[in-house]
Amino acid sequence: MLELVSVYLDDMDPKWHKEEEGTLTDILILMTHGRVHYTLNGETLTVEKGDLLLIRKGVMRAGENALEGAHQKYSAHFHLNEQGHKLFADAGTHLKLKARSYDYMKQRFAILTQQWFGQRMYADVICTGIAHELLGGFLQETVESRFTSVKLRLMSEVQNYIAAHYREPIRIEELAQLVDRAPNYVTQSFKEVTGLTPISYMHQVRVHAARDLILNTRMTIREVSDFLGYSDQAHFNRVFKKMMGYPPSSLIREVQRRP
Repeated sequence: MLELVSVYLDDMDPKWHKEEEGTLTDILILMTHGRVHYTLNGETLTVEKGDLLLIRKGVMRAGENALEGAHQKYSAHFHLNEQGHKLFADAGTHLKLKARSYDYMKQRFAILTQQWFGQRMYADVICTGIAHELLGGFLQETVESRFTSVKLRLMSEVQNYIAAHYREPIRIEELAQLVDRAPNYVTQSFKEVTGLTPISYMHQVRVHAARDLILNTRMTIREVSDFLGYSDQAHFNRVFKKMMGYPPSSLIREVQRRP
């Protein structure tokens, strides 16, 4: 998705400023102390502690410390491939949001910076992996920023409950009671946050568990179906093929071809 070009830590420089020029790469910034005033394609923007800022390649950028003094921030500079450009197609020239997972993002940026400047063996592999993780986290943050913290917390409880009880029959009314909300609220909110209904999510967890069991145990498809709570193997076969694009029997043939 990306080619990492450089990593920087701007660390409390009282004279920091940036003359206006076009950005040569895409840039992801995490502000960890103080404030900075940016001008991006003529638009003035203030970035403060806890903010994540994505600046797209080619944007005319200038910046300076706020009046109260120096700041600290991490930045990763990278080129996106075609897939990456598609993921950020709606970001416009820049996109700023408040990091919900600030402490985690700060820790990952710190390790990225240490690896980048330490240049130990395989540091490039580690740095590229962390950069992908940070961009993935940023994408998640952009989605989650549309929802209240209460909605995210409640749907996380539902998700965790399904993950722990996916082999059992699960009813929407049961999930609604778990979070003390109406069934319609749970169904609609869960789909908004995850892209799936609670029942579809349960089937997804079951299907991935089924794939692991078929490939790594001696259980038959019938036994896997029963183990995962499907009373009808034909129903299990239909659900599996719909989600994976192939029937569970094709995995049996894959196991039989192993040396």
